[in-house]
Amino acid sequence: MERISLNNLKKNNLLKLICIPLCITLLTGCGSEFSENDLEFKDLARKSKLNGSTITLMASADWVTDAERQLGTNFEAATGIQVVYDLYQDDVYLDTLFDKLDSDNPPDIFMTQSGLAIKNTYHLDKYSVDLSDEPWMEVYDTFSAAETSIDGRNYGMSYFDNTTDYYMIYNKELLNKAGISSVPDTYDTFVTMCEKVAGTGVIPIYEPMADGWHQTMLFAETGQFLDKIEPGIIEKLNDNTITFAEIESMKLALEQIQNLALKGYMGKNFAADIYDNAVGYLANGEYAMCMLRPGMIDSIISSEMNKGFDKEDFGIMLLPICDSQILNVHPTGPSKYISNASSNIDAAKLYLQYIATKDNIQYVIDNANSVNNLPFDLGQVTSHDEVTKEFLDRFGDEESGMVLQDEVTYFNEQWSEISEDILKMCEGTISPEEVLNQIDERRTSLAQAANDPAW
Repeated sequence: MERISLNNLKKNNLLKLICIPLCITLLTGCGSEFSENDLEFKDLARKSKLNGSTITLMASADWVTDAERQLGTNFEAATGIQVVYDLYQDDVYLDTLFDKLDSDNPPDIFMTQSGLAIKNTYHLDKYSVDLSDEPWMEVYDTFSAAETSIDGRNYGMSYFDNTTDYYMIYNKELLNKAGISSVPDTYDTFVTMCEKVAGTGVIPIYEPMADGWHQTMLFAETGQFLDKIEPGIIEKLNDNTITFAEIESMKLALEQIQNLALKGYMGKNFAADIYDNAVGYLANGEYAMCMLRPGMIDSIISSEMNKGFDKEDFGIMLLPICDSQILNVHPTGPSKYISNASSNIDAAKLYLQYIATKDNIQYVIDNANSVNNLPFDLGQVTSHDEVTKEFLDRFGDEESGMVLQDEVTYFNEQWSEISEDILKMCEGTISPEEVLNQIDERRTSLAQAANDPAW
């Protein structure tokens, strides 16, 4: 597997800041004038006779921001092409997607995670339109393009912020009240911190497991230490010369996650808690921390449940599973593909071209708290704040690592199943060893289905 400089990745993706004010005119309702950008697309749709078309975009519900849906409304007003967003819950999305792709009525645009699985398991070149020659490819991020490509041809568009990942967002004031003046950098000190926070009546960690995806990040997005402490072990996993169950640090990581739950540091309701409630629970001070994107601090501050906290009350730290202080770097993400069985390929291409213009990318950055940047080089103004910049600047190449799902084959494809296993583990009904054995069994099944010679 080709290695890329993680420091270059962060620099390329993070701070292409330009101090030039942008004047962006967007549709605001009936009677509004079209921007120059929208007029251009109105003309393109008219010349291509695409007016009156309807395209469907199928995705997991969390993958399409409200800002992008507003762009869809603007796109329809300008071009006459209606965009229908067909959104599903995470735990049923992939099965439903591939059923639809194999049906007589596939979605025009569909989303799935980029990365190793699009070739090895999902064979998206079988389902997708080659987008290598689309005009936005000239400004599409090189690292993102590598993750949406198969055998040198690009089939997707990542429309996801890969400049930051999920980290532990914590409430400094609540930690200070518990006598915590500095964030922990080892697991034992983290457990001590949780004990002190719980002693004040605050639940230390909000961990929503009901959605069936968030809990796996506690494992996968702290596991970037693996190849640092055991160089070459990722290659061994991908060559099938070692299993997860044979790696002591992976067992320890799950034991430590389970311990946090069994000690009550995730509260009593983690099995029923949902991700959408994270902002409110951090805003009202019931919980002290949650694994979130840094931009979500703004959502916490603006929440109607905010009990008086301001932006300076929140900080960012790593979850020190196995004492790791390795930054999780995650260049892949939910990406858009056009079905090659679509009857509206040209209209779908026009939609992707539309959302990839500078004005519209800036609109998403400015209006979606979960997005600080998008993987295009158009001179857009990113929205990283000083807290995020200072946090990321602490980590160079040696202190950064790719998350498990970006480096280990046949891992990301079983994300929902791993989440279900981790939930059971945190409830105490299965062991960490059983979780690892089931990951290995599913990897074997996926690899054999893909005719992987290593299996």
